Amino acid sequence: MLRHDVSPQIQERRTVWPERRDVVVVDNGGCGSHRALEQAGREADLRGVGLVVVTVRTLPCVEPTGYAAWTRAENDAADYASNVNLAAQHRVRDARPGLHVRGAVVSSLDDVVPVAANAGLLVLGRHGADGQGVFRLGTTSGGLVKAFPCPVLVCRDERFFPLRTSAPSSRHPEVVAAVHVTPEIPTVLRYAVREATTRGIHLCVFSAGRPLSSSVVEDELAAEKSVPWRLVWTSEDAEGLLRYADPDDLLVLGDRGPDRLTGHVTGSWTRAVLHRMPCDVMLVPL
Repeated sequence: MLRHDVSPQIQERRTVWPERRDVVVVDNGGCGSHRALEQAGREADLRGVGLVVVTVRTLPCVEPTGYAAWTRAENDAADYASNVNLAAQHRVRDARPGLHVRGAVVSSLDDVVPVAANAGLLVLGRHGADGQGVFRLGTTSGGLVKAFPCPVLVCRDERFFPLRTSAPSSRHPEVVAAVHVTPEIPTVLRYAVREATTRGIHLCVFSAGRPLSSSVVEDELAAEKSVPWRLVWTSEDAEGLLRYADPDDLLVLGDRGPDRLTGHVTGSWTRAVLHRMPCDVMLVPL
């Protein structure tokens, strides 16, 4: 069911998105933030929008004793967060001089509400803003994701996820969308098509082939003219999807529920993908 058998042109091309909403990236100075920062700059450039670098100010794990010690600890934390944020902005500007970049240092999740209101994409490293993993309950990243109603891009880091040992694929990078539940199909496919169009690459759609969802997927794709696509029927588990995805792909999944990243139970598709991270993963709100 391949619509076009022509190799796509792999290139970065600037697309002015109609929403004109910022790309937001969280950088707390850890090594895991560098990959997210690099990808966030690319995403903002592709969309023709600005980039906001957010740093969450955190206090020491051991509570200082006395007013003077507490004041000193607060000032040190504020200085550190400000320096981290400025350094991250400089790294992006050095790599992409034409990109509009601004920073925001916040002391609580309530402070990110104005940033979240104008965000079109939130970018996180796989190990999260505090290094504990993006899907763990009670983490800074988990709280941030709940505050942002936009899609979330979780970036794979090769230092923690080495390349698979199997032979590399000969195909070009793709946007790979996984759809299985009928109500989520139009939303996930809409985002996946937009990402494929922005990147100038093909779309591959994985579906479990349930009777009702199958017809919905086929109808949605049959009407799609803007991007080359193909459809792959797969089993109920995520193993086939994980084997198929290459490190340079973008995997698009639906993300349901109020807890977003942290609400996925063991055994779910999203949890399995975030554990293995075959490539960057975009979770779109449903």
